[in-house]
Amino acid sequence: METKQEVTKRFIFGVVLIVVSLVLGKAVLIPILLFPESDAWRISMIIIYAFSWVIILAGIYFAGMEGWRLATHKYREYSMRTVSKVKEKSRNAVTRMKDRGRHAARKTAAALREAKDRKKPNM
Repeated sequence: METKQEVTKRFIFGVVLIVVSLVLGKAVLIPILLFPESDAWRISMIIIYAFSWVIILAGIYFAGMEGWRLATHKYREYSMRTVSKVKEKSRNAVTRMKDRGRHAARKTAAALREAKDRKKPNM
């Protein structure tokens, strides 16, 4: 027998905390990648990352395990959609670049043939 989670303000607050924590955990990577030499950024992002764990625990407390499952499922679903879009756009960009490269190679080869033909003496 399945039981449904009752949607209360507490449940919604917990789910929001879980989502905020998951997003915050990923967002701390951006400054670390942008400023790899900066110790101040690294330390502050580690502190924020640790704080995101406190937020996620509070979210699980308020939403319960059902809220945790709901939030992580939606997060994974969104993440996979985003990753698949990035992969698709990357494939399209690679295809366009290959086509441009082939076109440029054909133009170069034609120009070389033309230059070679001009050098031949007329007989």
